[in-house]
Amino acid sequence: YRMIISHKYKFLFIGLPFSASSAIIKELHANYEGKPYLRKHSLYHEFIKGATTEEKSYFVFAVLRNPMEIAVTVYEKMKANAKGNFTNPDLFNENGGHITKNHRIRFNYIKDNNATFQEYFLKFHSKPYDNYSSMTIDNCDFVIRHENIAEDYLLALNKAGVEAPFSLPVANKTAGKKNDLSVYYTKEIRKKAIYVFGPFLAKYNYSFPEKWGAINTPLLSAVKFKITGFLRRINEKFIKKHPLRKSIA
Repeated sequence: YRMIISHKYKFLFIGLPFSASSAIIKELHANYEGKPYLRKHSLYHEFIKGATTEEKSYFVFAVLRNPMEIAVTVYEKMKANAKGNFTNPDLFNENGGHITKNHRIRFNYIKDNNATFQEYFLKFHSKPYDNYSSMTIDNCDFVIRHENIAEDYLLALNKAGVEAPFSLPVANKTAGKKNDLSVYYTKEIRKKAIYVFGPFLAKYNYSFPEKWGAINTPLLSAVKFKITGFLRRINEKFIKKHPLRKSIA
């Protein structure tokens, strides 16, 4: 995932993992003179540091997706070793790719144990969930909701000043993935799912499956979510050393 900038239409799209960003990036490049900006995994605060006065006024948008969907998508991609990504050394983090050692640990666990989603979730999801959305969405002029991606994509481009934008093709659909979240989040893991996802869902106005009934997020989870989110932002902005990130626009 990466940023895409269009100087013609004066917009910046911030791609986030597992949010259909790859499909949008292809469209923005093909039809709206969108070009990669900075390097992969760059965040908005890095864009601001090097942006011109004019670029700082560009229309900014990104895609937000329900993290319960993301967790399932990651599991299914690892289970299927989608595109051979998790066994391709060229894509490993230490070789300049995006597959981290943590990804491979999870992949190997699923492969070696033929692990179900429930087993995988209980083993690897114990803390309140957060992702780069929390360092992106608040800086956006418009947020595409993944569950309404086709309509929101067109609306985003309209707001950016694009007249009669093309519809977004469906791309990179995860094989084997079932639409009903309750198929994955069965009764034995629902309590853990509420602890893990509750604060994120509440912050971004998502809900647990309706059939689960009334849900109260544990206070401890909400507190940890706020504290770890604050520390993460401090680390990303002021402590973490990033490689030199040159624009290739």
